[in-house]
Amino acid sequence: MSLRARPAAAALFALVAATAATAEPFALAPAYDQIYRVDLATRTATLVGETGSYAGQTVVLKGMAYAPNGSLLASSDNTKSLFRLDFLGSAPTLVGSLGLAGQGDPARLDAMDLSYAVTCDGSAWLASGVARKLWKVDSATGFTTFVGRTGARVTGLAARGRELFGTGDYENPSLFRVDTTTGAATAIGSFNVASSKISSVWPSFDSSGQLWAAVSYIPPPPPAANAFPPDWSDLARLDPNTGAMTLLGPITGPEDLRSVPLFGLAIGPEAPCPTGIATPQTVPAGSPFGYALLGALLALASCLGLLRRRLR
Repeated sequence: MSLRARPAAAALFALVAATAATAEPFALAPAYDQIYRVDLATRTATLVGETGSYAGQTVVLKGMAYAPNGSLLASSDNTKSLFRLDFLGSAPTLVGSLGLAGQGDPARLDAMDLSYAVTCDGSAWLASGVARKLWKVDSATGFTTFVGRTGARVTGLAARGRELFGTGDYENPSLFRVDTTTGAATAIGSFNVASSKISSVWPSFDSSGQLWAAVSYIPPPPPAANAFPPDWSDLARLDPNTGAMTLLGPITGPEDLRSVPLFGLAIGPEAPCPTGIATPQTVPAGSPFGYALLGALLALASCLGLLRRRLR
């Protein structure tokens, strides 16, 4: 059952593969047990579906990313499972267990604060802000392989090519580069914004290389108290070279989204990795082809010289 009131109407997931091709300037973002479509130009969120339940639990998604083939996957923090989202009118489809039960915060019902990203080669990555660990994920089964400790509380992941980036929170408000071999998160630079109330930052690159983020805050106090922090998540841009954050304003929408943090941001699929760069081949000096090529170049030089004299 949801932690907040919401319309009882049946929800539809607009999450077919075509979404990936038309994702910009839109993004998809989970918020507890619902998923929203966010217009990045107007910062307006529209409800597109609910996450449903699995094994008697509401599916709480934290971290969502497209694979290069256009499929959309998300990690579930409370069920410790990987889900795929691809059909109109249906709840997410279970891919498999992540195998991480018991590694979260016992005071928060084993919450791990998971985040998820996919690099251009199709490799999927999962980070936990609570455990401060990085795993590689088999996107076909959900099976995870431990990579290493991040050394920082990473609240969000994003991929650009084969590079993996992570974002911090109020504890360490910085953009990180995450080593996919060791798991270590190295700070690129500070957000340089007021950050004492930032609970999570969910980054995602668009096709032009712009890094966007949904910034969520520690739940606000009752209306009669101090109104800070904001009761909506903010949309932001991040500089991937310096870590500097530019807050663009609140992501607003249905009242059902007020005071409910966003738990991810997926703009579109990462382009497949380049297959390789052609390496220039040296022509052997004594080969017949080499002599022919040299003769052709000398002839071309002679013709250019003759043309230059005639023009004079």
